[in-house]
Amino acid sequence: MAGNEVIAKHLHASGILANCRGRLKGFMVNHDSGTSGNIILYDNDSAASGDVVMEIDEKGAGAFGMTVPGDGIIFDNGLYASLPANTSITVFIQLGGR
Repeated sequence: MAGNEVIAKHLHASGILANCRGRLKGFMVNHDSGTSGNIILYDNDSAASGDVVMEIDEKGAGAFGMTVPGDGIIFDNGLYASLPANTSITVFIQLGGR
């Protein structure tokens, strides 16, 4: 059905995941070291600022992920990921729509 497509985006460092309105449907995170840090997803299409869509506390090495319940988490302006060192993220997002 048009407009309901979910796409995957992947980052190895902080950066832009989407540059328009959408919904976060799920994510996978891989953290290669034992040091802790926070993964922060912002409602912004260009920088690590603005409203926080989601924050994930990373406390050790490993991989984990989840499907976001319901219709997902809405972001209006875009989606920017701030990642600690040695971390990658894949997000599953639906772009556009209401």
